[in-house]
Amino acid sequence: MENSNGEKEIYEKILTKLDEIGSVVEKQDQRISLLESRLNAGSNFVDVAQEKESASFAPTPPSPTEEVSQPIKQVSAESSDERITLQEESASKEESDLEGNIGGKWFARIGITALVLGVSFLLKYAFDNNWIGETGRVLMGIMIGMSLLVAGEKYIRKYFSYGQIITGGGIAILYLSVFAAFDFYSLLGPIASFFGMILVTAVGIVLSLRYNAISLMTVAILGGFSTPLLISTGQNNQFSLFFYIFILDVAILVISFFRKWRALNFIGFAGTGILFFVWGASFYTQAQLGSTMFFLTLFFFIYTISSLIYNIVRQEKSEAVEQILLLLSGTTYFIASYSLMNGQHHSFMGFFALILGIYYFSWAYLVKYLTPEDDKLYGFLAFLTIGFATLVIPIQFQGVAITSGWLIEAILLFLIAVKNKEQVIIKSFGLLIFGLAIFRIFMIDVFYSSHSVLANKFFFTALFAIVISYAAAFLFSVISSDEEKEKPESFLAAKQIAILMFIVANFLTIFTGSREINNYYQNKIDQVREESRVAIENDRVQGNALNSASTVAIAKYDHTKIKGLQSRNSVILSIFWLLYGIILVAVGMTRGRKGVRVGGLILLFLAILKLFFVDLWSLGTLYRIISSMTLGVILLGISFAYNRYKDKIKEII
Repeated sequence: MENSNGEKEIYEKILTKLDEIGSVVEKQDQRISLLESRLNAGSNFVDVAQEKESASFAPTPPSPTEEVSQPIKQVSAESSDERITLQEESASKEESDLEGNIGGKWFARIGITALVLGVSFLLKYAFDNNWIGETGRVLMGIMIGMSLLVAGEKYIRKYFSYGQIITGGGIAILYLSVFAAFDFYSLLGPIASFFGMILVTAVGIVLSLRYNAISLMTVAILGGFSTPLLISTGQNNQFSLFFYIFILDVAILVISFFRKWRALNFIGFAGTGILFFVWGASFYTQAQLGSTMFFLTLFFFIYTISSLIYNIVRQEKSEAVEQILLLLSGTTYFIASYSLMNGQHHSFMGFFALILGIYYFSWAYLVKYLTPEDDKLYGFLAFLTIGFATLVIPIQFQGVAITSGWLIEAILLFLIAVKNKEQVIIKSFGLLIFGLAIFRIFMIDVFYSSHSVLANKFFFTALFAIVISYAAAFLFSVISSDEEKEKPESFLAAKQIAILMFIVANFLTIFTGSREINNYYQNKIDQVREESRVAIENDRVQGNALNSASTVAIAKYDHTKIKGLQSRNSVILSIFWLLYGIILVAVGMTRGRKGVRVGGLILLFLAILKLFFVDLWSLGTLYRIISSMTLGVILLGISFAYNRYKDKIKEII
């Protein structure tokens, strides 16, 4: 019995010690993972503690359980010391990395920039002072560029960053030499310079892909775009300049097929934009519109394709950087084209915006087909499509036609959203366009003159908006929330949109009806004032004094007449609100719509407040009688209906 108890205690101690050993091993695994992550990040330091670790965990013969605790404590202590040592070495490594970056990378970048600048200045200075023949100057630049390529090839394997920068500088100087031979000295014809630039570009692409060296291509592209500014002759050489830019942009496009180096896209886009703007501000004339638009369109296609092609070929999801590049290229191209063509070709600009919308729609369809999981990119391309399609309307039309066009576009988007599985994106754009139309109604269209009641631009536009709102409310009300791939309580759920559209439709109806009532009586008042002015003017012509009895009588009569028209206007407006509120309450009861009933009651409450606190104190006696009696009859009728049919109303509710 005692032996069994002793064996049990030993067994429990062994299990306890094994658990402690397991925890130590787990800590060591974590430490090894930390070391591996540092090594992957470039922390190539020597771990002296590895020898201690292997010694600590060397196989040992079995020993009594009482002796197990001592080695464990020793390992833990050594592990703690080693961790401190590693932290110290990591801190010193970070300091040395900063020093290495400054001395090994930034000095090289600054140095190669200075060298490229020096060579460009040398070529220009030699030309100005006629030191060397034109051919000699170009050959000298080519020799320097080739020498840098050889040096970069030699050092890039041993000093990777340094070799990249040297090689990139060599390519930049070769670009400079070929461009100078073609544009500056006219030593090469278009065909020869074309092949020369293609050769330099091919070398840069091959070397950058071979070594996976973005710095190499960055230096080359920066130097390439700087060349026209550094050795400019001040003359208009549009073809040679734009052709040169085209070659540089094609290099970026080719790189985009194989590498996701978005920094090159931004550098190339900025360089292209700067050179195009500088040339346009100095040399552009209307006679160059065709050639300018040709190259501008080429640049636009290149940067659109280069922003998308890598993700489509690799079937990877896009990031925000691709969307920014798409937005920059599209908006810049449209603004530049609009500035160039709007003066003499304004009638074409709406169609031009539509063409861009179709272009982005094609890309959206392609993305949806090739990379169906990339919802963000598809949504952004749909946004650009709808955005340019929306621009067609204000560019091509004027006045209330813009509002009507946006309303038609909004309802079409709602119809597409109902039929399309991807409802959220399309519905969002539909709501945005609908919001623009409603904003324009209240901020712009409302100020159109309305001399004719009902037969005016605002009334027909508002009536069309009311019809569209009710149509959208009906469209979304028939969609079951279960059919949508979204939460029913979401703002973009069909039920919520239907409610929103119903509210907008009723608000527009009340606002438009009130406006037309006010305009009717305002026209009457203006007519009375005009008649009064004419009568007084006739008195003056006939020689009567300004304060004659007839003039005073006319003024008093007109004042009384205007006061009566204003009183009638106020009463009719109140009655309109009361009747519309009753209609809403009735519809809410018969259809079991609590929101509609509440809206009707709110409108009734506002009408009652207006009658009690405005009409009864500011109107004449006759209109006070009419207002108070009308209000009393209507309210008593509503109260009787609630009491008489309260059981049925409760059943309906």
